[in-house]
Formats: sequence, C-alpha cells, structure tokens
Amino acid sequence: MKRSTTAFVAAVSVVGFVTAACGGAGSDGAAPAAKTVTITQVQGVTEFPVGPTRIVAAGYSIDNLLALGIKPAAVIEGQVPLPAPWHGNRLDGVPIIKMPDKRTVPVEEVAKYRPDLFVGDNQVVSTNYDRLAPVSKVLGGIDKDGSKAAWDVQLEALGQILGKQTEASKVIADDKANVAAVRQRNPGLDGRTAVVAQYIAASSNFNLVAQANDPTNRFFAELGMSLPKGIRENPAFSANTTIQGGRAPVSLEQLPTISANFMAIYPNGAGEADLQRLPGCAGLPQVVNGTTLVSDLHTIVSMNQPTSLSRAWILQKIEPMLAKVATQPVVA
Repeated sequence: MKRSTTAFVAAVSVVGFVTAACGGAGSDGAAPAAKTVTITQVQGVTEFPVGPTRIVAAGYSIDNLLALGIKPAAVIEGQVPLPAPWHGNRLDGVPIIKMPDKRTVPVEEVAKYRPDLFVGDNQVVSTNYDRLAPVSKVLGGIDKDGSKAAWDVQLEALGQILGKQTEASKVIADDKANVAAVRQRNPGLDGRTAVVAQYIAASSNFNLVAQANDPTNRFFAELGMSLPKGIRENPAFSANTTIQGGRAPVSLEQLPTISANFMAIYPNGAGEADLQRLPGCAGLPQVVNGTTLVSDLHTIVSMNQPTSLSRAWILQKIEPMLAKVATQPVVA
C-alpha cells in the first residue's frame, strides 16, 4: 500500500515541486542550512534528510547521480547491461545488483548496502516502492507536464536532497546548450519529423513512443522536430499508450503509415535484414532516404530513457544522420 499522502497528492495533481524545511534564523541573522527537504513525487510527499552518503540507484537515476559527481554505493541492472557506453569509467568499482526479472528489485541485496537513499525511475520505484520503503528513503518519478519520466525534474530534486542545487542547474543548462548547438548547426531540422520504435520479432509487431510529452519526443522537439502526423493524429497510436510501458503497439498492417524524416528502431530478436523484409518497411521514406538508425539496445535506451549523459552521447552518434535529415523535404 502506498503512503496515505498518495491520495492527497493525486487530488491536488502532483506537479513535482520541491520545498526546503527551514528553521529559525541563526545568531547572525542568516537562515541555517536546511536539514531536510520535502519532495512531492508520484509516490506521495516525502521528507528527505539532506546529504545522504550511501545511495543505491536504478534506471536514469544512475546517470543523474553520475552527472552530479556522485558515485553510487551500488546500482541496479535491469534489462539494460551496465555500464552503458555513456558512463565511461564512472561506474568502475561500483557493485551491480542484477534484477531477477524485468520488474523486481532484489530488496534483500539492496539492504546489504545500508542505503540512506534509493533513487530510481518511475517504473522501477512504482513497482517496488512498498518493499523498498522499509529499507531506505525512496525517490522515484515526479509528475510534471503530463510525464512521470523526466530525468531533469528528478535531477532538480536530487540537487536539493544532496545539497547540490548549483551543480544540478549547471548540468541541465549545459545539456540544453548542447542540444541547442546541434539545432543551430542544423537549422533544416525545424519542421522535420522523428519516431523512435522497437520491433518485437517474437510477436511480429512494433511499439513506438507516441506521446508528444514523453521525454523521448521532447528531446527531438528541442531539435525542432516533431512526431509525424500519421502518429500524432491517429488515436490508434496517440491514445493507446498503456501497453509496453507506455509505448503504443503497431501491427504490421499499420507499418506503412509510420512515415517520418528520421527513425530510430531497435529490432528486438531480429536484425536489419529482417526489418527490410517486413511488408511496407522498405518503402518508408526514412528507409528509402537512408535516415533510419537500426539500433542496439543501448542506443535505443539512450533515446527511450534520455538523461544528460545519454543525450550528449547519442547526439554525437546521430548528428551526421540528422544533418542529412535537415537537407530533405518535410515528411509530415
């Protein structure tokens, strides 16, 4: 059962605000440093002691800690092998706790590190919150602008909890500047379209990121791009996001409608040649024009669960293809 504050949070529409707990003024008239901060997150209103030192992290929260210069006490490895390419050597020496399945955090293993903070993405925390809460303070997703998966909103909260607000603000500002620089170098991206998808060979269907406010699509929006009209205005895609972790399912019959200027696709259980043989795939403009990135798991995750670290990494990887996209007519 979630904390009793969950009902209150839902009633007032959680917006992800962060407030510091304040004491009286010191003898010199200055307010003393806050000892706790109060975070409104998806799981409720939680008071966190400032300055935790033993932190276990999962999902995009690993990147948020590393971006702040914090080495976790341990990290959780789910479907995506760790370390990721954008981690470099930042996780050297950090113990990796493997999840036994796609959903379950092994809480007994987490407890061995005596964490004073567990931080993870909304999906991991929502599934495991009741089991983690007796072991540690827990920070998960923060609901803002219709999304519970925004890395930067959680990073701001972590800045408060860790006493690193200035550092968190700089990470976010540097990230925005990096994306803006790519857009400035490629002004032709404005008005072009992008889609991120996965082909699941076992079920012979696709899923794609169909919500404009998802961090994946907001990333491309910052580059001046948008979802193609065939997704944006088709309720079969845009209104059906309850399957595949918020991703809209696409049958093979619908594939020819997924036209875009750019596509990144992960062939789960298949290869690029298998994609080419699918009915309608070879005729898609993004395939014909050579602006489809057939991705491995890490590459697609860098866009599916973007962070400051993964965004910098993937932009360097795809900018040559984006430059090609910028010279093409709009595929609406």
